[in-house]
Amino acid sequence: MNWKYLIGKNLSKLDSAIVNSGYSFVYNNYPFGRNWMFDLKKTLKCDPTLIVDAGANIGSVSKELNNFFRKATIFSFEPVKSTFNLLVEKTKASSKIIPIQFALAKSVDRFELFLSSENTINSLKSKQENDSIGKEIIQIIRLDNFLLDKNLNKVDVLKIDVEGFEFEVLKGCENIEIDCILLEVGYERESTKVHFSDVEIYMEERGYQLCGIYEIMRNLNDKRKIAYSNNLYIKKELLL
Repeated sequence: MNWKYLIGKNLSKLDSAIVNSGYSFVYNNYPFGRNWMFDLKKTLKCDPTLIVDAGANIGSVSKELNNFFRKATIFSFEPVKSTFNLLVEKTKASSKIIPIQFALAKSVDRFELFLSSENTINSLKSKQENDSIGKEIIQIIRLDNFLLDKNLNKVDVLKIDVEGFEFEVLKGCENIEIDCILLEVGYERESTKVHFSDVEIYMEERGYQLCGIYEIMRNLNDKRKIAYSNNLYIKKELLL
């Protein structure tokens, strides 16, 4: 294993332990811009009650969100069966995390997904069999339909990591309110990332403010270029 990766992983664990310590000194002095959940907690000044994790994978982010926001119900969407089974297993200790085996998009549908050996990069944007290890028919629903069926019309936090399918997810949320959105954006035009400039226009038109850029990854071949990051958008009215 790469030694740089090991150092980064251990520093990340230490950082998470610090922000989850619960000490008032940490809460009052920990800097903005390092941890999006911590920033969100301080910005909102109240705990969310409903969180949606779109593209939950095996539940790592859902578990972190559960640690930060103990009162929140977390709907964790993961459509691929093998990954969903791991999600269920790894989150079973928390009754607040609810795994759901659907993909989210703007229309109800079924989709033939080509599977990658690396489950974090399975994408509905990819239609190529090259390098796939198989395929699976997945079910797609609209998030607003799902929530309205449960008499819910507002999401406090929506986290999206769906490898370039982010706009499809957002278009399936048009009939509900969403206070805060975290999504992965790219800075180069490629099929598995939504471009930063397009996201900025979309969010600005809908009254969101960019409040943080996290986990910045640089181009592997040219470190001068930023490849992608996770960006946090919050409704402007909540910042007044």
